[in-house]
Amino acid sequence: MLLITLVFFVFAQAAFVRNKGQAAADAAALAAATEARDQLYDRFLDAIDGDGDLGDVLEAEDIATGSACDEAAPRLAGENDADVSSCGLASDGSGFTVGVTTRDTIGDTVVPGTEDQAYDAEATAVIRGLCEVSDEADDQVELDCDDEDLSFDPGDEDGLPDARELFQVYLED
Repeated sequence: MLLITLVFFVFAQAAFVRNKGQAAADAAALAAATEARDQLYDRFLDAIDGDGDLGDVLEAEDIATGSACDEAAPRLAGENDADVSSCGLASDGSGFTVGVTTRDTIGDTVVPGTEDQAYDAEATAVIRGLCEVSDEADDQVELDCDDEDLSFDPGDEDGLPDARELFQVYLED
């Protein structure tokens, strides 16, 4: 009976490490996508000043991997006791797929070979543009968005939409 209890404990311990790894992968993927969304927002600000195509920016195309994979994903993975093993654009280019390896292992147990067992996990976070340009003039920009239509003066910094109003970041199922 004791052996059965100990084996059950090993499985519970393994499930805990695996779940911790998946949480780290989810957090790292969301961090990478959020960092890229913030970079898209900077491009949005440039585009309303006339430097770039506003429509292309709002479609969330040409996502940069730089600081998203080099800084944001490793930071969040580390905060969740994992290391990034891979990070890059998702296969369709709409976000980031991040792989992590847990720093924690199952540890010493009655099951041989589990003491150094770490877990690998992967998650994909998507960035989706929520708006399309309906009218663009020097003193007024109008956007058709999923939740509401936005109208603002590009010269009025206080009246500009937030990044969250323009781009949605979420985990892919």
